[in-house]
Amino acid sequence: MKKSFIALSVVASLALADGSYTLGKVSIQAVNAESINMIEQTTTSADIAQNNERTIAESLDNVSGVSMNDSGPRGEAKVSIRGQSASRIGIFIDGIPVYVPYDGNFDFGRFLTNDIAEIDISKAYSSIAYGANTMGGVVNIVTKKPTKELEGNIRGEIVLDSDAKMARHLESINVGSRVGNFYAQLGGSYTKRDHFRMSDSYSPVSGSEQEKGDRFRSEARDQKISLKVGYIADDTSEVALSYAKQEGQKQHPVEVNPNPRHMDSPFWDKETFSISGQKNFGSSYIKALAYYDKSENTMYFYRDKTYTTLQFSPSLYDDYSYGARVEYGLEIGDNFLKLAANYKKDIHRDIDLFTNILSKKYEDHTISIGAEDSYKITNDLEILAGISYDRLEADKAYETTPNAYVGLDTMSAVNPQAAIIYTLTPESKLRASASQKTYLPSMKDRFSGGMGTKEPNPDLDKEMSTNYEVGYTYKTKEFLVATNFYFTQVKDAISSVNTAKTYVKKSKTYFLQQNQNIGDFEHTGFELDAAYTLDDTKVGGNFAYIDVKEKNINSDKRTNVPKHQAFAFAQQKLGAGFSFYANIKYRNGAYDQDINDNYVKIGSFTTFDAKVIYAPMKELLLEVGVKNLTDKLVEYSLGYPEAGREYFATLNYKF
Repeated sequence: MKKSFIALSVVASLALADGSYTLGKVSIQAVNAESINMIEQTTTSADIAQNNERTIAESLDNVSGVSMNDSGPRGEAKVSIRGQSASRIGIFIDGIPVYVPYDGNFDFGRFLTNDIAEIDISKAYSSIAYGANTMGGVVNIVTKKPTKELEGNIRGEIVLDSDAKMARHLESINVGSRVGNFYAQLGGSYTKRDHFRMSDSYSPVSGSEQEKGDRFRSEARDQKISLKVGYIADDTSEVALSYAKQEGQKQHPVEVNPNPRHMDSPFWDKETFSISGQKNFGSSYIKALAYYDKSENTMYFYRDKTYTTLQFSPSLYDDYSYGARVEYGLEIGDNFLKLAANYKKDIHRDIDLFTNILSKKYEDHTISIGAEDSYKITNDLEILAGISYDRLEADKAYETTPNAYVGLDTMSAVNPQAAIIYTLTPESKLRASASQKTYLPSMKDRFSGGMGTKEPNPDLDKEMSTNYEVGYTYKTKEFLVATNFYFTQVKDAISSVNTAKTYVKKSKTYFLQQNQNIGDFEHTGFELDAAYTLDDTKVGGNFAYIDVKEKNINSDKRTNVPKHQAFAFAQQKLGAGFSFYANIKYRNGAYDQDINDNYVKIGSFTTFDAKVIYAPMKELLLEVGVKNLTDKLVEYSLGYPEAGREYFATLNYKF
């Protein structure tokens, strides 16, 4: 007998582990905890805790096909999916797009994992309900929702460097309550990093400002509070209000090569409001979301390592977005049809902090409409198909340093996709899919002057990718194996090229650069995931291979994309409440650009983490462990070494 999509969705919403906020999920297939999802890959709060992943960036880095990288002088943690950069990836929290309007980026290192129930990752084929700009994939961070009258957890962690000096501490609390049809969830977190110490194998190069030992200017602080209140009707219809505010500040560790830039971020703040709801009608539903998302941040650029004299007047980036999504789902026989519409308004304001004068203001709005259908031909064969239309209109481009932007451009794209899913046995499935996705270039792509080094290109056009994928998954209670082979063609990729115009810097003449649609990339890859659980033993891991080729410009490469990346873990219960856990991570084959824009291969590395876990009762968990056990010198970005060996102790009380 074929199961009702609506009924299965309701069952899944009640059965999701750790109380996921179901209004924040955006899915194509109706799946529960026991079924096989061939479209999305999910990492849960249990996975996050297992690996002591403190930030979203760390958590995603352990997912096959997803790689963390550091943006170098900006000090931001980013991720790529199958070689597509973070600005090409749709980043959502509970279905709300949270990437910065100006450049489409998101600092994955600023967000802690304490209030996360799960992270859903779509790598190529993704729901049309997300809207525009999902060419490189989708990351949807789903927060927690209470299921009991009183529940929560209190967590604390201290981190010591390899010299046993206090390097960092983290504290968080989550409290939730569901009474009758009402629920409320409150969370708060605070982290302070005093410094981190590099590997002892680091040796300063001639002229470097960075000595051995502690990383120069690596202090950071973040704090966050979130609140969610909701009502669940007897028919599982639901409405909720949510609010989150994050405040942070950080220093920027300098590049370890000579003549580095000297920067700080005195504040990096974010605030989000939303209201969402879903009304069920038996064989159909209507789901709606409205949101307001605000980002404020600035960078100070200093003349030298004394950090006393500013190089120029700092700017406040005051960005905000507001928007809405409406989704309608209808079950008709063996079909489940979904219609969705998105509207998003983005505003970027660049304000001189010394004069309080607005120097730049850009405004865009994006609409996206689409439909997708899931059709059960037989109990064993399912066809998925979708199509969306995305349109970006540049509404305003104002600059005090005159640039004539007349007749601002409009971009649009049609994105079709289709997949076939075949059930071999109740435990195994095959999938083949093809999809076309689009990236509508950001305000920064089109208008940025690169502090006098670039010529804006307001007529810059969209990028487009065509994705082909085949996959196989076998899943039982004890065993999991999943493989994916994919091939992606990216047309009209944006590349920075020299123009005929020049500028002078420090008595040297350079060519102005401009973003143009001249790139043509091919991404070919393979992914393998496996896990096995038996009694008191659990082992698993993943491996990803990717080969990226530029077809038109032989010198152009995708930076910070590892050719090989592997992750493996093992956990063994020892008895009397004790367990031992260890993992290994390997990465190699990534390129970056040096100060002369030459491509240089980043050194490969292998790191080991280990910890002892003690659970004297089900409510209390204590852990003591070490990260980067062998004190390996790790670089995600050329010239920016990460932390060496670190010791940690964690206490988590769950009630």
